[in-house]
Amino acid sequence: MKRFISALLVLSLAASVLTLSACGNSSEQEESSKPVSRQSSTVSQVQQPSAKPSEEEVEVSIAENKPKITETQLTELSSKLTDNQSIPEFTCTSEKLNASEIAKDKKMYLISENSQSSFHSMVESNFKKTAKRIGFGETTVAETDGSISALNDGLNDAVKKKSDIVILSGDINKNAISSYIETAQANGIEVFSSGSKSVGEKDHFTDYTVPINYAFAGELMADWGIVKTGGKINALCVSCTDSELSASIFKGFKAEFEKYVSSSEGSCTTVNANSIEIGNGLANKIKSAVSSDTKINYIFVFDDAAINDAISAVVQSGQDIKIVATGGRSEDMDLAESGSIEMLVAHSYEWTAYAILDYALRFFGGKSLPAVQDVPFRILTKDIIEKAKKDSKDDFDSFHEICFGGAFVDGYNNLWSI
Repeated sequence: MKRFISALLVLSLAASVLTLSACGNSSEQEESSKPVSRQSSTVSQVQQPSAKPSEEEVEVSIAENKPKITETQLTELSSKLTDNQSIPEFTCTSEKLNASEIAKDKKMYLISENSQSSFHSMVESNFKKTAKRIGFGETTVAETDGSISALNDGLNDAVKKKSDIVILSGDINKNAISSYIETAQANGIEVFSSGSKSVGEKDHFTDYTVPINYAFAGELMADWGIVKTGGKINALCVSCTDSELSASIFKGFKAEFEKYVSSSEGSCTTVNANSIEIGNGLANKIKSAVSSDTKINYIFVFDDAAINDAISAVVQSGQDIKIVATGGRSEDMDLAESGSIEMLVAHSYEWTAYAILDYALRFFGGKSLPAVQDVPFRILTKDIIEKAKKDSKDDFDSFHEICFGGAFVDGYNNLWSI
């Protein structure tokens, strides 16, 4: 249904005429664009999704008579996996900023999917700490518990505090809070989202989407199973149908799987479940699927909340099935370290916080916005984690502290001139 935003907003932010390269892998970047404040726009027409979140089921289709994967292709995929097993390099190539000058008097409000999640609580902590060090006028972090009411309370509070921008962090259902987003926008607040859409995917209702390449995580997941089986992979995908982030990761997996796997050697079936089923029947669904198809040798989980369901199903089935997942929680890394899952495509909460701040600074400074924001992924296994801990000369409370190194901290400090 189409509705019109009723308020004509008159404030605008000055935009720089600089057009320089942006954060991320320059080979993947598209032409970056200047931030144009929604406040300076005329009344716009917005396509509104329904109030109910999308629950589209997903599947992988392998073309008939598709040729088998070649040794050359397997070698290339193996090299790609090896390249992503070490600490990522900081690859930001955009122009330096006078961050403290840009941030002065600016007000930010961060609302995460759930403050009680280890990943989101650490994003919040690092975001607030780093924003203070940069010199933002005011940074508020909402305390959320995963409920819609908590998200709406945060948006209301942002309006009261007259924030300049609100950042919605995580896999938040924007449909359920759309009216509160619109109220914030009508009060001159730019609304950003991060953590639910991949590169090239615009998050609905919000003004800006931080472009993080989640689809690449899905590619790495597929590549791992393909290489480990020599292309003879019979996969079961566990997809959360009301998770936009799960869908974004799955797109990368699907494209890679369909590109390399032959219909004569491999197959892929899916278990589609909504968030209510996670921890409440999903394990039985997975167990039923693997019992019905004893050829399944790999399970791929695109929502880290569902990892324990997959582990439970495999244990109950008694079958030798490997699990590959993605996530950034400390407990996800613990599962990789214990060997409960064969491989985890991990991402860093601290690096994510820095990347969001960099995007906000470029918006406030009127700079070109990145086509791809620099948030890398790292392949983790039991052996990789054990070796990293053994080689580390520093004390640490958790593996996450050494998993992604500190080069990005120095890199952003230099980039921001602080």
